[in-house]
Amino acid sequence: MARILVVDDDGQAIEQTTRLITQAGHVADFLLESQYLISKLEAAPPDLVLLDVNMPEVDGVSLLKRIQSLPHLQEIPVIMITGETDEGLIQECFLLGAVDFVHKPVRPLELMSRVRIALATRAHIHAIQAQKSALQRAKSFTDAILNSMEEGICVIDCQEYTIQEANRVFLTGINLPRHRVVGESCRALLAGKGHACQACDGPGVPGCMLHETLISGEATCREFSGQGLGEQPLHTLVHTLPIHDATGRTDRIVCLERDVTQTRERENRLKHLAFHDPLTHLPNRQLFHDRLHQALAQGRRHAQMVAVMLFDLDHFKAINDTLGHAAGDLLLQEVARRLKTCVRESDTVARLGGDEFTAVLTNVTDASQVRKVSRKMLKALGRKFSLGGHKVTVTSSIGVSLYPMDGDEMADLVDKADKALYQAKHSGRDTVRFYAATEAECP
Repeated sequence: MARILVVDDDGQAIEQTTRLITQAGHVADFLLESQYLISKLEAAPPDLVLLDVNMPEVDGVSLLKRIQSLPHLQEIPVIMITGETDEGLIQECFLLGAVDFVHKPVRPLELMSRVRIALATRAHIHAIQAQKSALQRAKSFTDAILNSMEEGICVIDCQEYTIQEANRVFLTGINLPRHRVVGESCRALLAGKGHACQACDGPGVPGCMLHETLISGEATCREFSGQGLGEQPLHTLVHTLPIHDATGRTDRIVCLERDVTQTRERENRLKHLAFHDPLTHLPNRQLFHDRLHQALAQGRRHAQMVAVMLFDLDHFKAINDTLGHAAGDLLLQEVARRLKTCVRESDTVARLGGDEFTAVLTNVTDASQVRKVSRKMLKALGRKFSLGGHKVTVTSSIGVSLYPMDGDEMADLVDKADKALYQAKHSGRDTVRFYAATEAECP
């Protein structure tokens, strides 16, 4: 049931028209004085207006212009009624926004048919507007959810591999506005942007996560490590989720990307702390044992010698007692730095605790090579140390055991290197002793 307003200066015409409207099940209202039309529409907007063209106070064309000039009244459909047949007038009314035209004398069947069409059209327009409004609310809701998430999210079309949608985190990550992203190829867009996907060979080929998800129809997950903007380390965890159409075919893919750089760096720091000395950052006792185990395995496999060296700083306690523990820590850090300069990348220098250091030399050709490294170490440690304005000289005692001559087990080699160190300390310090039946002092 609709409310229909009849505007006419002819009382008989109004009576006839309102009767037809009522018989059709609608509510009829009327207005004789056309000059009050706008105020009446604003007070109670009807669903439809039947407006006579020729009226003495204000004509229908002028009223139609006025209605269309007011945004809050523009949606009210208006059917013009006139006894004139001037096509120019009819065309003008249509251009001004009239939805239909009825000639006088009014034929009941024609009038109600045009009323029914106008009301149905209005209802259809309202339904479309309501649907559009619902879609807009749904989109706003979806956008709010997407932009509140910590992950970067984008939706990619499987036909052209173009980006259809992207959230705020994704756009921020590649430093581009939305209008530069939507509709662009993912490969062309993301290359050089520090994005994880630049590691693949391109969409639609083996190795591409999108390709794998499209072929399998299942979600995939992969972590990428590389460099982001500013050449900073970047670790990205990427999930690809298929979206299926009504036939079950994958036509779009959602990519969720999470920056796990801080997590991985934290894990690396914890791992470093678990296997390294916090003061010198050298491998600790646990990592030393692991490195020595690997060195012995390699020595057995390639029939190569391995040297185990133990260091003890001479009179280190006196440094702590006279200059303080802060100076002692500076000394240990500098000792670590100097020892590392004396060995190769494939060798290991570790701190066992206190002033005890150790080294594992791999791929050793003969004992003379170890003696050469030992002399280099003693020379490096023999240079003066600058500790907070104090110049000090520290010497070291070194004990050495060799695989396979002195044993082939890790514990046995460490024990014999310790015995050689004991002999070095009790033979005057600042020297090297090899564990052997005939020990030779390093000149």
